[in-house]
Amino acid sequence: MVKYNLVYGELSYQATDKWALTLGARYYEYDLWSKSANHAPFYDGEIASVNNLDYTTLTADGDGSLFKFNTSYQFNEDVMTYFTVSEGFRLGGANSLPLCDGSTQVCALPSEQSYNPDTTVNTELGIKSTWFSNRLHLNAAIFNVDWEDAQIEAASVNGSEAITLNAGAANSKGFEFSARAMITDSIIAYATYSFAKAELTEDSPALFGTQDNSDYQSFYDGSDGDRLPGAPEQQISFGLNYETEILEDKILNINYGLTAQSDVYTKVGLKDDGEILPGFALSNLSAKLSDDSWSVTLYVDNLFDKYAFTSVRRDKTWNGQAKFAGNNKALPELQRVYGHYTTKPRTIGLRFNYNFEL
Repeated sequence: MVKYNLVYGELSYQATDKWALTLGARYYEYDLWSKSANHAPFYDGEIASVNNLDYTTLTADGDGSLFKFNTSYQFNEDVMTYFTVSEGFRLGGANSLPLCDGSTQVCALPSEQSYNPDTTVNTELGIKSTWFSNRLHLNAAIFNVDWEDAQIEAASVNGSEAITLNAGAANSKGFEFSARAMITDSIIAYATYSFAKAELTEDSPALFGTQDNSDYQSFYDGSDGDRLPGAPEQQISFGLNYETEILEDKILNINYGLTAQSDVYTKVGLKDDGEILPGFALSNLSAKLSDDSWSVTLYVDNLFDKYAFTSVRRDKTWNGQAKFAGNNKALPELQRVYGHYTTKPRTIGLRFNYNFEL
């Protein structure tokens, strides 16, 4: 449970007809507390009721101030540039695992029980424009994000449960581009592209725990330059929309959309038996017939029935494929705990909407 208080304000100044400035600030404070328990029946034995579990209560709190500066310049009615510097943060919190005391197999080390807020300084320079009497929109931006105490997805040393840890300083930089064009009065096309390089900018020793064999330790440390997990470096989208009037007063809307992404790392720098999830592309198609009060839509999601991994459950140590054999889990009967989540298979459906007058 979280109690969150926030005060914020913003001041804008129109320096000239074309030049504007904005200053913003916010103050926040929060209190967080959680109550959790964990029980592994194969290891700990059976229990009669969850009321018999030994619950652990964890708390966290914090406060701080965030600032924002933005300036924009309107060259003409069709072209505007902007520059923004802002600060951000994410709440700290507690991982829902009891402290390791020998009573259960799945537990958290003292360093794994909670995690601190992470903060960012975000810088963005961009341009927004329209051309040919508003028939073409072109937008582009470059950005840089500096992180402190970056929160990352990790796994507990005991039980490999999903937890959140702080990995020290990190950086993400890149650019994004979007376009929207009215090809005819009935056909609209859009496209987007983004590139982001996110990595640690300082070493994070023992990020994934301390190893008894020091020769292995570097594989469990976070290192300056390690790529961050969970997000692709490149993302693309493309779409076409066709709209026309049929049957005298009905509107037919046909839409095709494509989204694609490059590969994703499951753990920082592929350390601690992380893996690469290959990139993939998905297509969706729909046709909608409507009038003022109702609509019927035929849709096909994942048009080409693409099979791809979207995330992973646990890691390869759970099915005997650890880089260092000594770190494989001695639970061959539980290999099913490792696996991948996949894209949803091709789905064909019909959706009907009706607007009732009240």
